[in-house]
Amino acid sequence: MNDALDTLWLFLLLVAPAASAVLALVPYPAVGRDAARIGSLVALAAALGLLVEGASGRWGEYLGLDSLSEVFLVMVTSIYATSAWYSDGYLRAVHRPFLTPQIYYALLHAFAFAMIATLVVSDLGLMWIGIEATTVASALLIVLERKPTSVEAAWRYTLIASAGLTIALFALLLIYATTGTLDAFALAAAPPAVTLPIEMAVALALVGYGTKVGLFPMHSWLPDAHSEAPSPISALFSGVLLPTALYTFARVYAILPRPAPAAITDLLILFGLTSAFVGAFLLQRQRSFKRLFAYSSMEVMGIAVVGLALGGVALYGALVLLVAHAFAKSAAFYCSGNVLRGTGTNRIDEVRDLRHRMPRTSGAWILAAFAVTGAPPFGTFLGELLIVVGALAAGWYDVALLLALVILIAFLGVNSQIGRMVFGEPTAAPGPAHPGAEDGAWIAFVNVGVALVIGVAALPYLSGALGAAARILGGSTP
Repeated sequence: MNDALDTLWLFLLLVAPAASAVLALVPYPAVGRDAARIGSLVALAAALGLLVEGASGRWGEYLGLDSLSEVFLVMVTSIYATSAWYSDGYLRAVHRPFLTPQIYYALLHAFAFAMIATLVVSDLGLMWIGIEATTVASALLIVLERKPTSVEAAWRYTLIASAGLTIALFALLLIYATTGTLDAFALAAAPPAVTLPIEMAVALALVGYGTKVGLFPMHSWLPDAHSEAPSPISALFSGVLLPTALYTFARVYAILPRPAPAAITDLLILFGLTSAFVGAFLLQRQRSFKRLFAYSSMEVMGIAVVGLALGGVALYGALVLLVAHAFAKSAAFYCSGNVLRGTGTNRIDEVRDLRHRMPRTSGAWILAAFAVTGAPPFGTFLGELLIVVGALAAGWYDVALLLALVILIAFLGVNSQIGRMVFGEPTAAPGPAHPGAEDGAWIAFVNVGVALVIGVAALPYLSGALGAAARILGGSTP
């Protein structure tokens, strides 16, 4: 049984974004803005309450939590809260928006609610519905700035993500036909015998949910959607939508007994490494700094998939990487939004000397770039180090070498380009940054600070919860 406090936290977690979405439609912009800020903080407080309480258990037939879902809930609600706070300043700088502030905030809350709902249900079918709902809620947000490229990106995102999720649906049909249930908790507690239909279901789920994760070759929607979306939505896409999709696949993957069949392990490593290398190499040639960070997200998700496949301490490292990356990448996109507002361009070659033009934003951007590329002592470094160590411990020496190589390539690619924009000398005298462009820099500093604390000391309750979450998927703590 769950006590009344746990039930209250779960109730607030679900009601806060839903109520905020309704309040956002009130025809007074200040109401929508304040409801977004308060509602997102209530959801974050509820997620933290569940984590601290260790509120694992079931609420009826379809709601359930364990350490894995609690960690992801804190991650999602944290970026939801910071994006809600950052949105107000960003919206003021958008000229002729396609969406009114009321519709924008309503869709933002619906997007967050869909991810939260995905994480609090125990049924694989309902998780699938939640992931599909994130597509519906977020597609219109991409076209906020009324650009033809944004419309194309939203259309491509909708088509490719929906096609991928159709493949994932076939995976669930195979699981149900074989086991007679889609209860993720029951299947993980008593894994079915490994048969061809079960292996096919996991492989199909990898392709289907991997489309939403941004794995190669199903990734083509990712750079367009992440770069064309408004920066607070890009933060949600890269920071928490991709991990939420990976969480849903992990729930399917958890129905396999441990160790997982060699064919499935090899398949995950192949998809993960290929995605990481493609993302790391493509980011080298990007002309837009938002696309640069989009491909960086693809690289990080590929590394996390390898950690999931390796199990053991590497799986623990993958969870650390996902949590730290969420805070670091959201900070990078908030800074990108400031630079876009301040300079009027997202082209890398047109942005120089930010250290003088936007000192606060450029400071946060440098730190965020280091954080997303795994520089010590950020949490991303700890996560990637544990994945490499896990590969070595399991005897996957070639995988460890390839991981180290891809991390180095991505590190050099991202930081060299950010360094040029921050420290490079302009070819002509640049004008001053747009007034108010640095208003959200403090939010980026907060998120980078969290990524740093995760790497240096771990957050209270987080390390224990991460260890418990890793054990659910067959991993182990260092």
